[in-house]
Parts: sequence; C-alpha cells; structure tokens
Amino acid sequence: MISNKIENQDCFLCRKHAGGENQPPGGYIYSDKHWLVCHAPVDKGPLGTLFIESRRHILDFADMNEEELNSYGQLLQRLYLILKELAHAERIYSVVMLEGIPHFHSWFIPRRSTDAEKGMAFLNQDLRCQEDEVMMLAGELHEKLNRPA
Repeated sequence: MISNKIENQDCFLCRKHAGGENQPPGGYIYSDKHWLVCHAPVDKGPLGTLFIESRRHILDFADMNEEELNSYGQLLQRLYLILKELAHAERIYSVVMLEGIPHFHSWFIPRRSTDAEKGMAFLNQDLRCQEDEVMMLAGELHEKLNRPA
C-alpha cells in the first residue's frame, strides 16, 4: 500500500494506490514522488511485464509537468537497463493506450530472443507468467531499482 489518500474515488489506479484494490504481485517494486512501478498481474503478460503508474491523476504526456516528464525519461532508462538484464530481454516494448483506465500508466513488455513472435504478433498472444517467478523477479527488481545511484 502506498497512500491512504484517494485522489479520485472513481479511478481504479487511485484506489489501488490507496490500498483499496488488490495489490500487484510482489507489491510496488519502485516508487518516487511521481511514479509507482509494479509487475502486471500474471494473466496480463510475460514475466517482467511492468506498469509505470503516475501518482497524480493525469491522462497523458500533455498533462505532465516538466519535472514529471524529466523523471519519467530517467526512470525509463533505468527500467530498460535493469529489465533487459534481469528478464533476459532482447527487446522491451513500451505501450501507452489509456483506454481502460483514464489515469496515466504505461506497460513495459519484455521479449526474449527465444520468443518466436515479434512486434504485434508477439503482443497479440495470450501471454502469461507464474506467480512464483513474478515474486522472485519483483524482489530482484526492487533491490536494483532502490539501490543508491
């Protein structure tokens, strides 16, 4: 649980951040004053699929202030480097759609060199992972992301 304050009661992510919804597998891996990072539910993607969620209730990049934009870019670089290493990813797809939940969140989906499909064919598969693997990876990601730079 990150905060007891619910910015928007109608928003799933605001309620999730306040602990009012099921928490992500492995909990929140990283948080700072602008962003929260967690692993996706096991039925939403392959091992290493991460969500980056804004703390503020903003819709997209147009709503971000300069500090949020800068910190988002820095966080992306760290996530790409660490996720490539720990998830053995050849590529990491970054997806921002915001259709289901009007609160900024982006998906990071690792594709390994052993995956047969690439691009949209890869993303269109029924991708899943195992909870025990998520818990182990979440711990490793938490350790690396929260280590002083």
